Amino acid sequence: MIQCKDFAPRITERGPFGGASDYESFSEVVSEVNQWIENTTIQVINVETVVLPDSLKSTSDGVYGVTVSNGVYPVMISQGVTVNCFQCVRVWYREEWR
Repeated sequence: MIQCKDFAPRITERGPFGGASDYESFSEVVSEVNQWIENTTIQVINVETVVLPDSLKSTSDGVYGVTVSNGVYPVMISQGVTVNCFQCVRVWYREEWR
């Protein structure tokens, strides 16, 4: 069965009132993807960069940020209304049988 896993920038520093103020760089996200691939028994089918809205769910540990200073993409969804999106890595894979 084919599956996918998304990796997005994690919050690295908290700002006022518990909000995020700084995030991982995209190269750090790619490094995490490489480590995950190396430490799991999967067959990688494809790796791609995707831009996702700020409400990403079901990531590996729940501490991912919603925006990153070097990867925020405001997307207009209607006149004057924008949604912040961010760059992440999606890995498509198949679990290998041992």
